[in-house]
Amino acid sequence: MAASRAPRALALGMWLLGSVRCLENGLARTPPMGWRSWNLFGEHISQRSMERIMDGMVARRRQVGGVPTSLCDLGYCDVGLDDNWQRCGAGADGYVYHSSDGSPIVNRTTFPDFAAMTAHAHRLGLRAGWYANNCICAEKKKATYQMYEQDVHFMTTVWNFDSVKLDGCGTMKDLDLWARLIADSGRPMVIENCHWGLTLPTKDWCPWSFFRTSGDIRAIYGSVVSNLQTTVQFARQGLSRPGCWAYPDMLEVGCEHGPGGSMDRGLSLDEAYSHFGAWCITSSPL
Repeated sequence: MAASRAPRALALGMWLLGSVRCLENGLARTPPMGWRSWNLFGEHISQRSMERIMDGMVARRRQVGGVPTSLCDLGYCDVGLDDNWQRCGAGADGYVYHSSDGSPIVNRTTFPDFAAMTAHAHRLGLRAGWYANNCICAEKKKATYQMYEQDVHFMTTVWNFDSVKLDGCGTMKDLDLWARLIADSGRPMVIENCHWGLTLPTKDWCPWSFFRTSGDIRAIYGSVVSNLQTTVQFARQGLSRPGCWAYPDMLEVGCEHGPGGSMDRGLSLDEAYSHFGAWCITSSPL
């Protein structure tokens, strides 16, 4: 009983303080490693595609040192959904994909059952990631408290996701509120601040697990180098650290012909080696 009350007591304390100083939930002590849908599929994503990727993450089709090994065996165990799960235009009261009580409205044609999708991930030993404050058909009307509350309720309690990417396009940009409500749910989550370098930590304030330092990366080497350079100031200031990692966006290793069109022509093998190595050197999530 005492253990179950602890997350709620912590959340109440953070609420009374007015902001979450640092996200100390024991997660992301090392940079998170895994896969997210956008750089490969863009808006053309579905539950079936996500579950096939999950199967691939645990498939031991290649060998390391003569031992059949999966990506998850190597630590890549997070599988994250990105944009376009929502049913655009189905909202109420001037909202695009939230109902009158603030609940998120899912496109059931492409994502018939989020709970079944996360259960599939968990059976495979993977962690499943959600995506919120969407960019496709972004909410432009001022967000209500109920929208935050219902998004968190569904992703933590109904759908059982393990992490969330909070993008910067809609009006749900209060990262303190997101962190407080997630803590209050009793389900610790890895939180990605994807505000493109516009919402940044201080030495004693970081209510997320890792934060974007840049705009979106593209699958061309100039974009890779440009995004990498945005991490320098945070390394110099000691602001990229366990539980609060600086992140110059997702890897573009193996990606080509992605959502960026001609800007996503793909990297050469040497460029991909350099890209991956640089993200490792800077302790970026992979």
